[in-house]
Amino acid sequence: MAILRITKYGEPILRQKLKPVNYADIAPKLPKLLADMEETCLAVHGVGLAANQIGLDYRLALILIPQSDEENAPLKRYVIINPVILSKRGEKLEEEGCLSLPGLWADVKRATDVTIKYIDENGVEQVKRARGLLAKAFQHEVDHLDGKLFVDLVDPKLKPEVKKAIKKLRSNWD
Repeated sequence: MAILRITKYGEPILRQKLKPVNYADIAPKLPKLLADMEETCLAVHGVGLAANQIGLDYRLALILIPQSDEENAPLKRYVIINPVILSKRGEKLEEEGCLSLPGLWADVKRATDVTIKYIDENGVEQVKRARGLLAKAFQHEVDHLDGKLFVDLVDPKLKPEVKKAIKKLRSNWD
């Protein structure tokens, strides 16, 4: 396993809308790739990691969510390949961050309840309804795969402030 370099805001791959992948083509690479993605995500205390955040143009993301609210609860891993959000319900304004914009946090509106269709790491099509943190993570990672970042969802009145913060933070990014 290896900790991978995370692409940062401004790198072109983060703005690419990624095309669906053929599961059979990537299946042989998945065990190592997913182990590396998980190790990377855990090393930086992330909840999710999209393939384009590590420089790959696969429509694939990994999400690690605590199984309960208890401290040090075991994590549930979701691997979403070719995900599509089927429905969104509710709305909540919450603070959000991103591994590709380290140190930046901003309030964004997300649906509180989503239904998503995807292929799991075993090649099986899944349909999952999610609420709370998992719903937020699904939306965040699907946005990545669509070439969108959470800062795109910030209230337009706050965008100049967010741009200033990004400019200041960028000097600390590798």
